[in-house]
Amino acid sequence: MFGFFKRKKDDEDPLSDLKTVSRWMQELPAGDIYSAQEQVVQSLIQFNHAGLGMSKERLQVLMHLDEHARDMQFSLCGQYLRNPRMSKVIESRLWTAIHAFYWEITRGYHAFLMDFVANPGGSKIQAAVPTITARAVRGFSDIFKWRYFRYEKVEEKLWLRFHNLYRISEFDGFQNNRFKLYPGDASPSSCTEEYVQALLLSPLGAGSLTPRQIEMVDHWLDNWSEHTTLDTGFDGERHFYMVDTSKGQGLRHIRPGVNEPTFRYLATDKVLEHLRQIERALKSGAAPVTLGLGEEFRLPDGYDLLEYVANEWAPASERERRVSPRQPAQGRWEVLRDLSSICNRMRGESEIASGQSSRQTLSPEEILDIKLYGFVTERTKTAYQQRPQEQREFPLERWPLNDRSETGLGIILQAEESEWVKVGKLLALRMDPGDIWHLAIIRRLTRLDNNQRKVGLQTLNSYAQLVQLEQEQTHELGYSVEDGGYGNNAPSMGLIFPELEQGNFVILEPARYAHGRVYRMMLPNSERYIRLEAAQDKGDGWLMATYTTVG
Repeated sequence: MFGFFKRKKDDEDPLSDLKTVSRWMQELPAGDIYSAQEQVVQSLIQFNHAGLGMSKERLQVLMHLDEHARDMQFSLCGQYLRNPRMSKVIESRLWTAIHAFYWEITRGYHAFLMDFVANPGGSKIQAAVPTITARAVRGFSDIFKWRYFRYEKVEEKLWLRFHNLYRISEFDGFQNNRFKLYPGDASPSSCTEEYVQALLLSPLGAGSLTPRQIEMVDHWLDNWSEHTTLDTGFDGERHFYMVDTSKGQGLRHIRPGVNEPTFRYLATDKVLEHLRQIERALKSGAAPVTLGLGEEFRLPDGYDLLEYVANEWAPASERERRVSPRQPAQGRWEVLRDLSSICNRMRGESEIASGQSSRQTLSPEEILDIKLYGFVTERTKTAYQQRPQEQREFPLERWPLNDRSETGLGIILQAEESEWVKVGKLLALRMDPGDIWHLAIIRRLTRLDNNQRKVGLQTLNSYAQLVQLEQEQTHELGYSVEDGGYGNNAPSMGLIFPELEQGNFVILEPARYAHGRVYRMMLPNSERYIRLEAAQDKGDGWLMATYTTVG
């Protein structure tokens, strides 16, 4: 899977003993974390393929390397999560490097544990077994989480290995022993806590959350261990979920009347109450960071994340269900992505329909002609006119419809198609070039077993109207908006929904939003002043807010 990490052949093995690995890690390039971590992964691959005995000394080398490479790993993880709009090439390189480290470290610990299980009496690593078991459980959890970032399913064999690790801790009776897994950990943990945390995160990896949201919830769970329990006996008042440790799957709803020795039952009643307390505290004015939600948590969209998480952990009888079921459907949709492309396409088509089309923007070829000759040559004009409209300005894709409901669409794409697709993207769709554009938001991504992806879209059931927005610093009605932090006052485009019954909504660029900011909204035949109110939703490059008309 990670064949691009080339193995060293002639160099001295840096993981031969504890002294050598300590010296080698000090010589890694301090100014290039990616290259340094790549060398760490290369050495781990050699270590895991060496075929040497599972000695106490080799385990010490693995544990030392793991502990001292953590800071570099966390730095790479931070880079990945802080840059959601990085290019596909950079994203793939960074994700692969991060996943490879977790994979090889966990693989190493797993090999030592399997050797111990095969010969517990003759093993010299028994004192370290609780620590490396807990580290391996956390390692599998990290592997699962990073696959959720890519909307990938976790294979059955990985779930089985994960469950078997926890059963090792139960068999030897140390599953609830609390200790720091790594010297730099803020608090102690246990095999049970690490196991439960991964189980609770599993339903959230279904493809409806962004990587930053998944990471945020995982951070919350670091400190919520006292709100969850894992039991071998069933209690109908407390247990809503279970896991079958003999099956290659994650958390499941309780099946009435079925009880097996391999079942473990998870109580989520306390963690649900804790979520309700957090929401009440936020509405009372408490700062999110004081509630353990982290510095990345933002209101008001944070309420939606809390509600989504609570719904995923709630009893089956209390979970929100799809109001409108999807039915199989066929057809192909024209698809536009990103707010600027959607607005430009709508403006261009409107100008053509009204007979007012006049191309005011110059292509790179036309600009070059003007620099060289002082005018646009006929050759360049002809070449431009011969290009399809979609290629000139507005790249279109065509997606096959799989199913639909009153509020959504289901699309099946091949894995190599539309690699830009991710949760939160704004789209415009239509079945026929003569139709109006309908807006939709990608809400769910699921990778299917046959190398395809299922894309779940929420459609906005009202046609969108293009408007121009011009920021007002002082309004004639007698009030001013103090907004010095925003330097670009140039007109911009946005979208409104004239027939939406729920109220006034406008979609605009996130950088142009501030609560209370006043804009002059220009429509084809009229204009008015609006004041932005609460942000209702947002995604990659767009934000939806309510507004009131002020003049």
